[in-house]
Parts: sequence; C-alpha cells; structure tokens
Amino acid sequence: MTQKKKTVKKSNLSKIHWPAVILILSLVLIAIPTVAIGKVLYDAFAATGTPAFGNRFEMDLDPAITKDQLSELEGKLSSETLVEGVKVTLISASLRVNVDVNDDITLDQLNALAATVYNQVIAVFPRETYFKMKENSKMYDLELHIINNIELKDEESYKYLIFVLNSMMEEPIIQLVSDPKNPEFVTALYERLNAGSEESSGG
Repeated sequence: MTQKKKTVKKSNLSKIHWPAVILILSLVLIAIPTVAIGKVLYDAFAATGTPAFGNRFEMDLDPAITKDQLSELEGKLSSETLVEGVKVTLISASLRVNVDVNDDITLDQLNALAATVYNQVIAVFPRETYFKMKENSKMYDLELHIINNIELKDEESYKYLIFVLNSMMEEPIIQLVSDPKNPEFVTALYERLNAGSEESSGG
C-alpha cells in the first residue's frame, strides 16, 4: 500500500514541464520592465503639445507686459496711414509686431513709417523699462516686421523690413530684407529712430 502512494506522487511530479515553467517565468520577468518603460513613453506622448506650466523668467521681465498694453499698441498702429493690418503678439520674452502695409509704399514712406512704428512702440513700452537689461535681470526683446505683400517677393515693388532689439543691445539691428544692399536706407532710418527717441525722452 505504501509503495503505491510513492509511485503516484513520483508520477505527478514527472508531469511538470520545466522548460515551459522557465519560459513563463522569463516572460514575466521581461514583461515587468517593458510595461514600466511603456508607461513612461505613453505618458510622454500624452503630454506632447500641452503647455509646461512654470515661469523660467521668475526673476526677469519686471514689469510684465499686459494684454491691455498689447491692445493699446495694436490700436495705435492700426490707425497709421498706409497700414492695412497689424498683429501684436507676446511670444515668451519677445514682443513681435507684424505690420502689413500698402503694396505701393515707397522706400521713403517705409522709412518714415518704420520710425513711426518704433516710436509708437516705445511710447507704450518705454525702452529703458521694457527693452533694457537691468543688472542681472533680463527684459523683453523687440521684433518689428513691416511688409507690403509677400506675393511681391520677386518684384521690384517688394518691401520687407525687419527691426530687432534685445535687452542687451545698445543699438537695434535693422535690415531691409527686400533690398539688403541699401546702406543709405538703413542710415536714414537710424537717423529717424534716434530723432524720435530724443523727442520722446526729452521733448
């Protein structure tokens, strides 16, 4: 009787398929880190395109530009002669002003308008307050884009001016993109800008 029980127990143990058991355990061990990595990748994918909240300019940009100021500037520029459309945006720490002007604008008119646009900007946002670095505090950068019609880019009548001023620059960079080899225009524009700055600061 005792001998029969021992034979049955031995027979049951011999039915376990050890290679299959090892395979299953291996798959489980592999699945654990795979699932963990997959979750991390999924979370990263799901977060794509969503804003990362926080303020990397915590010690900078003081005072901050407000929406009311942006609207005020847009209204002022929209009323200027030869201006057909204005878009004022604040992208991170850059104030960008896009001005669409009359297709038939001349270089002299563009020169005068560019100076006017800049003076309107610093009337709302004084340069020393908003576009000048303060000790170790970074302030805003300014970009002005004045263009008559991108569809005219292959025509002589095409006019596109870019004006860039960051908080660490003493003088802005002005480029007539539609005619980059026109130093006389840039010189004349600098003179207008300087004259406008003196009038707005000292009267």
